[in-house]
Amino acid sequence: MRRTSACLVLATVAVGSAPLEAQAPVPEYALKAEVLLKVLSYVQWPSGLEPAGWPIDIVVVGKSPFGTYLDDYARARTIQRRPIRVRYQAKAADVGPCHAIFICRSEAGRADAVLAWARNHQVLTVSDDEGLARRGVMVNLVLEGHLVRLAVSPSAAAAAGITLTRLLPYTRILPPARPIP
Repeated sequence: MRRTSACLVLATVAVGSAPLEAQAPVPEYALKAEVLLKVLSYVQWPSGLEPAGWPIDIVVVGKSPFGTYLDDYARARTIQRRPIRVRYQAKAADVGPCHAIFICRSEAGRADAVLAWARNHQVLTVSDDEGLARRGVMVNLVLEGHLVRLAVSPSAAAAAGITLTRLLPYTRILPPARPIP
């Protein structure tokens, strides 16, 4: 198993597994931020979308639960030797060009429009809302106890031209979502 594969598995399993009982567990959204960035390194977007040196853009839509964790982790990492840029948008209508959208729970009522836009623009969709997973989010971050598990929808990703094949061995497969208008 390659080193990156082992890192993803460990990131999805290691919440709160501190060697000393006195250590505080990792906050939920610190771990979810780290797992989100690791997931992006397993995604294959359609080729030819942009020059290789451009940043990987992640847009968080709605009221962000991440605090500074996502920004802090993004500054310290790259994906395929590309910097990571995080943007925050209060409304789905303001998303603009990007590689991935994290749809916050606060945007669940308007998610269908975001999901349709993302599919048409070959953008990965991620959330941690189980209801959104049933509606067509491509990757869902599921908290189970002190673990973050991944649930993916290969059919939703394929509809956008995105390949998640390298991610599948580490995930639970979601059934196809209802069609998005």
